[in-house]
Amino acid sequence: MMDFLFYTGLRVSELVNIRHKDYANEQLRILGKGNKMRYVFLPPFLVQYLNPYSSNYLFTTSQGQKLTDNRIWYIVKEKMERSGIRKKISPHTFRRSFATLLNNKKCNLTTIQKLLGHSHITTTQAYIHNSYEELYQDYSKL
Repeated sequence: MMDFLFYTGLRVSELVNIRHKDYANEQLRILGKGNKMRYVFLPPFLVQYLNPYSSNYLFTTSQGQKLTDNRIWYIVKEKMERSGIRKKISPHTFRRSFATLLNNKKCNLTTIQKLLGHSHITTTQAYIHNSYEELYQDYSKL
């Protein structure tokens, strides 16, 4: 689940609504914010978790019920505590990390915007966090 958050940049609300039937050709069909449809690419190692013949939700409880947004928040918090990470991390942190990683890999800002499903480029810009080293390198170009 956390790999899906990180490698797709999905919102929690999008993640909990993924059904196996939303997968085709190494991508997911996502109904995002504002009822906008977009396609999200999946790295091959995530594809193994999908069954294209099932109409069930991808992430479910042990009783087969769809997970809720709150449950995802709880799972992330629990995993962070168990791993000894003291920084406050939420499911949305993975979305921001996805954007930052793509930016660090020199992806076009408009590509990142489309992958995240943002209507405005300024929203995408706010997601990207530059490290001290990057800030200094850019400053040093003066």
